[in-house]
Amino acid sequence: MTKATATAHTNIALIKYWGKKNVELNLPTTSSLSLTLDKFYTTTTVSPADYGEDQFILNQNQTDGQRVHRFLDFLRSELGDFDPVKVDSLNAVPTSAGLASSASAFAALTGAVAKYLDKDLPLEELSRLARRGSGSATRSFFPGFALWQAGDSDATSYAYALDTPQIPIALIVAEVSGLHKKVSSSDGMQRAMTSPDYPNWVKESGQQIEAMQKALQASDLEQVGALAEANALAMHALNLSARDRRFTYYTQQTLDIIKFVQDLRHKGFLAYVTLDAGPNVKIITSQDQAVDISSQLQEAFPSVKLATALPGPGIAYE
Repeated sequence: MTKATATAHTNIALIKYWGKKNVELNLPTTSSLSLTLDKFYTTTTVSPADYGEDQFILNQNQTDGQRVHRFLDFLRSELGDFDPVKVDSLNAVPTSAGLASSASAFAALTGAVAKYLDKDLPLEELSRLARRGSGSATRSFFPGFALWQAGDSDATSYAYALDTPQIPIALIVAEVSGLHKKVSSSDGMQRAMTSPDYPNWVKESGQQIEAMQKALQASDLEQVGALAEANALAMHALNLSARDRRFTYYTQQTLDIIKFVQDLRHKGFLAYVTLDAGPNVKIITSQDQAVDISSQLQEAFPSVKLATALPGPGIAYE
C-alpha cells in the first residue's frame, strides 16, 4: 500500500491508570475504564519516507519526535521490518495539557502502520501494540466505553470495548492551560507510587472499576460521575503525598473550578469532576444539562476555553 490513514479519538479515563508495575512493557498497576470522546482526535497518514530515515510531521511541522521514532522501531520488531516511513499527523487535541493527546496519537499511528503494511489485526492486538507507545492509547481503538485490563504480561495487557446501554453522558472540558506540563505523566506516576497511600489507592481502584461497570449497565449516570470524581481526586492526592518530590498539576483556577462544580451539584445539577495529568478540569454531566452548566462556567470563568464532548467512535480508516 502506498499510504494509509487512520483517525483515532482520545479518551478520558473514568477510572484512572496511574502507575506502572513494569516500565519497559508499560504494564499498569491497575486496570482502567474510559470513555472515547467525539471532539478530540488525531488523524495520521503513513507513507514512504522522502529519504532514508523515518520522518515525523506534526500539524504540518517536521519535528524530532524521538518517542515516535522509537515506537516505529518497536513496530518493526513486532510486525516485521519495513522501509523508512513518513508519519504525517494532524492533532486536534491540545498537546501535553492533560487531555490524553498521546492516546489518540499512538492509536492512530498503530492503526495506520498496520494498514500500510496490509496487516489485518484485531483491535485487541492493535491495542496491545499501542500500549508500548502510550498506555492510554490502548483504549482509543474502541467506541464509547472501554476497559484496559492491567494483565500480568505483554500478551495479556490490552483494552476491549464494553457492551453497555446507551447513556446520555456529556463531558465539558475546561481548558485552564494549554501549556506543556512541567511534570510528564511517566515521571508523575513514578513519584506518585512513593506515596504511603498508593497501595490503598490500588485496592480501592479495583473496587471502583467493578462498581463503575455496574453503574454503566444500570445507566446510573449520577453513580458514574460520583465514582469518577472520587477516583480522580484520590489519584491527584497521591501526587501531593508522594515521598519522592511531591507535586501537583493543579493551578488555583483548577481548584476554583472544582469548587464551582461541587457548588453546582449542591444546587441540584448533575455535575462531577475528573482530571488527568494536567490542570484542565473535565465535568461529567448529562447531555440535557451540558448547555446550562457550560453557560454558567463560562460566566464564572470567562478566560477559560470550554468544549463539550459526547461519546466518540472507534478507530476509522481512509
